[in-house]
Amino acid sequence: MNTWQSVRAEVLRRIRSREWPPGELIPTEQQLAVQLGCARATVNRALRELADNGIIERRRKVGTRVTATPSRRTTLEMSVIRDEIEAMGAEYGYRLTSFSRSYPTEEAMRALQVSSTDELLIIKANYTADGEPHCCEAVWLNPRTLPPLTREELEDQPAHDWLARNVPLTQGRFCILAEGATGDCATNLGVAAGTPVLTIERINWSDATPVSFARQFYPPKHRLISED
Repeated sequence: MNTWQSVRAEVLRRIRSREWPPGELIPTEQQLAVQLGCARATVNRALRELADNGIIERRRKVGTRVTATPSRRTTLEMSVIRDEIEAMGAEYGYRLTSFSRSYPTEEAMRALQVSSTDELLIIKANYTADGEPHCCEAVWLNPRTLPPLTREELEDQPAHDWLARNVPLTQGRFCILAEGATGDCATNLGVAAGTPVLTIERINWSDATPVSFARQFYPPKHRLISED
């Protein structure tokens, strides 16, 4: 194994097969380098990627262990855009705009821990509040980790609603950023291309397996509220 991607894939295989169950310390970088016949720097890069995505936890002087989320909770409560819109006193609207298979973007490839030749599902949808643009969304799904899914199942429900009903999600990770709107997103939000919009990225896991990567885009002046 002479690439960090191949080392990452092997570490993921051992985690998913429960050779290394949740909460267990895994071998050190040096031990893995010897086992896999590669440089320690290659192992370090692979483990950094997995740690950045929440699959493993690295602590100095303690070691690296598999994230122990399954033992702490079995179901992840997911925020629902419908609830967000109705809490504003507005009428909720949802429209599926695309259901297709495609090779992943660089961001989706990293988030779902797949290769550039792995074909994924990408689902795009628009949400409205009282008929006005509220959010546009693109969700990447890894079909090899999920039950069968058809376009018809998403005509009346968002991909995240389907996930919550069909997959035992155990962990989620958010990233919030500002990004210039482009293409269909700019058109659907009613803004000029390049306009900075609130962007939320989310990765969901089932045990140690990342199953979805979503990007949600909100128009300028949108306010994100979180309560404990």
